[in-house]
Amino acid sequence: MNLQELRAKQKELISLIYKNMELEFLPYFIFYSYIGARICYASSHPLALFYEEKFQNIEKFRKFLLNLKNHGHYSIFAHTPIFVNIKDFSIEEKYLLAQNFYKVFWDENNEYALFNLRHLAENLEEEEFAKLLNVEPDLSKISIRFFKNFQKIYEGSFEDLSQELLKDEYNIWAIPEVIVIEIKKEHPFRWIGVIVNGFSRIFSHQFVRHTWLNFNQRSHRYTQIDKFVLPENFDESKKEIYERIINESMKYYKEFCKDIKKESARFIVPQGVSTTVLATGPFLVWNDFINKRAIPQAQSEIRSLAKLLKETLI
Repeated sequence: MNLQELRAKQKELISLIYKNMELEFLPYFIFYSYIGARICYASSHPLALFYEEKFQNIEKFRKFLLNLKNHGHYSIFAHTPIFVNIKDFSIEEKYLLAQNFYKVFWDENNEYALFNLRHLAENLEEEEFAKLLNVEPDLSKISIRFFKNFQKIYEGSFEDLSQELLKDEYNIWAIPEVIVIEIKKEHPFRWIGVIVNGFSRIFSHQFVRHTWLNFNQRSHRYTQIDKFVLPENFDESKKEIYERIINESMKYYKEFCKDIKKESARFIVPQGVSTTVLATGPFLVWNDFINKRAIPQAQSEIRSLAKLLKETLI
C-alpha cells in the first residue's frame, strides 16, 4: 500500500473513531496541542504560554488551532489523546484500524483504544474538525508538579500557580526545570505531559529517540539563543574554557545574524545550548523511557530526568 492508498483508507475509516470517541475528555486535553505549537516559537517560560491572549481568548484559540490544521501542521495535535470506546467494534474493524493508523494503543480488557487528535486533523474536513475545536480548554483538572534543579518547588493546580515561580534572572547558565502535568480526572491509559526546560540539545537528541512519545521543541531557527547547560562534571578550569568558547561563538553568532537567518547562524553555537521540549504519552510509554534511561550508563541529563520521573510517576 502506498501513501496515497493509506491516506484514502484512513479517511474511509475515520468515521469509526469520530463516532465512538469520548468527547467529554477533549476539554481537559486540548491545551496540550496549543502548548505543543507555541513551545516551538516562544522564548518565554513554557508555563507562561497559558497566559497568552491567544490562549485566553477562546475564539483566537480555536482559530489558531484550525489554521494549524489547514496549513498541514498536524504533529502538534498528537499531544491531545482521543479515547475511543471499542466495545461494539468487530474484529475486522479493530484489525483495519490497527493496520492503518500509527501510534495507537489498545486495551482490550477495558474496551478502549488510544488514538490522538492528529488522526482526526489529518483525515477530517475543515468543517467537521472545527466542530471538535468548539470546546473551551478546562484547566480545572490540571495537576502540576514543578521541579527546579530536580527539587520540587510547586505541586498543585494551575490556577494556584504563582507567576513569580516563572521569573528568571539573566544568567548564561540554564537551571534545569521539569514540569509534570497530569489530569485529575480518571481516564484510560493515564496520559502524562512532561516539559523540560533548561536542558541541552545534546540531551534532546537522545530524548526524541523515544519515538512512541510525542515531541515539540523550542526552535532556534526562530527564537534567540540565550542560555547554555553546564555539565555537572566540569571543574572550574573546564568551566572557564567552556565559557570562553560560548562568549566567542555568541559574539560571532550575533554578527552573523545581522545578514543571515538564525537557522544558519546557529551552526557556530556549542551543542550545550539550552532548549525546551514538550513530550506527551501514556504511562506505559513513560515507564519504558524510565526503564531505558534511569540506569548508570545513560548520559547525566537524561538519567536525571528518568530518575526524577521514576520517583514521581511510579
